[in-house]
Amino acid sequence: MTEPLKILVILGSVREGRMAEPVGKWVIEQAAARDGLDPELIDLKDWDLPFYHFAKPPAAGGYTDAKQIAWGEKVASADGYILICPEYNHGIPAVLKNALDFVYAEWNRKPAAMLGYGGNGAARSIEQLTMVARELQMAPLEASVHIMGVWGKAQGGSFTPDDKDLRWTGHLLDELEWWGRALKNGREAG
Repeated sequence: MTEPLKILVILGSVREGRMAEPVGKWVIEQAAARDGLDPELIDLKDWDLPFYHFAKPPAAGGYTDAKQIAWGEKVASADGYILICPEYNHGIPAVLKNALDFVYAEWNRKPAAMLGYGGNGAARSIEQLTMVARELQMAPLEASVHIMGVWGKAQGGSFTPDDKDLRWTGHLLDELEWWGRALKNGREAG
């Protein structure tokens, strides 16, 4: 049997009352139901990464800051990522962009799937995340999920998807598993 892919499901918001948490927990349940995926929920609230202020760019490597080293190790431990992203003012939340910018090589040659909510299902956030992921040498997947009307679906700390959310999330996980396996084989082959 093939070892499951380690997938980090990263909550892209730290705001009080955020929808990222119930949506992220639901995504974890969906991914954990598959034999080929081993998901882990990453809450950026728990990481408290300062805005990047170091003189040396992350692409240069050789991190010396303890938080940067720890974040790099966590990111490196994964075979792929699901970025749970709201749309704030037509863009990516600053906390998520900062987390992406905090390390570099650890993201490389791994798939990134985006699941967004907010105005227009976070289409603009996901478009921006796709560009950022490419610059981090990730493989942003075409399969993304745009949750419409999240406020009516997330009540009491849980998320209740509609048929479209279930269908598209299933497709996203199928693609993530395929690309995750292909890229992992590629990384291992050198």
